[in-house]
Amino acid sequence: MAVSALVAGITLKIHTNTAASALVSEPADGAIYDQDLEQVRALMLYGLQGVMQGPASDAGRYQISTSGSLIRARLALASCKSFQCSREYALVAAASCELIHNASLVHDDLLDGDQLRRGQPTVWKKHGKGVALCAGDLLLCTAFALAAGLENAQQSRFLAQHLAAMTSRVIVGQSIEIAPRSCSDQPRFMAYIQAARAKTAPLIQLPLITGAVAANADQSVLNAIQRFADAVGLAYQIIDDLDDLAELGTDVGSHLKALHPFHAWHHHRAVVSDSPQQRILRATRHAQALLQRGRRQLERLEQQIPVPITPTLGPLLMKLEHRAQAHSHSFQLSGEQGHETNS
Repeated sequence: MAVSALVAGITLKIHTNTAASALVSEPADGAIYDQDLEQVRALMLYGLQGVMQGPASDAGRYQISTSGSLIRARLALASCKSFQCSREYALVAAASCELIHNASLVHDDLLDGDQLRRGQPTVWKKHGKGVALCAGDLLLCTAFALAAGLENAQQSRFLAQHLAAMTSRVIVGQSIEIAPRSCSDQPRFMAYIQAARAKTAPLIQLPLITGAVAANADQSVLNAIQRFADAVGLAYQIIDDLDDLAELGTDVGSHLKALHPFHAWHHHRAVVSDSPQQRILRATRHAQALLQRGRRQLERLEQQIPVPITPTLGPLLMKLEHRAQAHSHSFQLSGEQGHETNS
């Protein structure tokens, strides 16, 4: 079935009267309607139904059914609204980005041995490691199949090209982190920065450029999006690493060997004797500075696009800022308590 017919069928199925060529509906405050996100999820599932049925497709549907925040879909829909793209293109771009993201989650959980995702068993835990590997690959293929089905051949080609480019960066970034290395061969700070960005930034940049490339935006716009994604992606990775440390509580030292060489813990110290609190506060300040850089790039971007995108990106930045502040406050308290205990 052609993507345009598929989008129209999904639209009718969940009772919307918007024509296929209309812009993505969004309330005055800029928040994406739940209805739009429901259509994105339905399109992802419809895409999987078009492939050969088997354990991999069952596992892929399971991953999608666990739901999530659909942040990549929200970013893609906001980008397509800002650049005034068609509804068909917006939904396909959003669904493709989410499929790529979910594929990366399936593979990450398998590599990290995580047993829970979104409060439910991970794909490898439920379906086995081999099937999980295949399911992640299948989700990637489905993303490209949706992009290839767009009626506008130029938009289809541009979307597929950027899906491939961003996905390649994520894969290489992940391979850098998991590649075997000797204990004496620890990565330098700039290598850490490059690997951390590669793992996270492309899946922020990808949904944000979907609208821009469809509208043939200037290179300056694409550059601003990339700088925003680089800053926010690295900040996100640092904060995510801090989340891992928070789960360890005050017993960080005994778990150091379990932290991979590209963990923020290892790369935010001034001297070897730095305390856990000093390292974590330095990482927190780094993340906060990156988020401020992201805000400056967003201000520049807003000056170059037809419709504001801050209503969608602003809350994302604010949420990350609150997470960073929470870590700073938490470890400042733990440091003060430790000092009082030793006094």
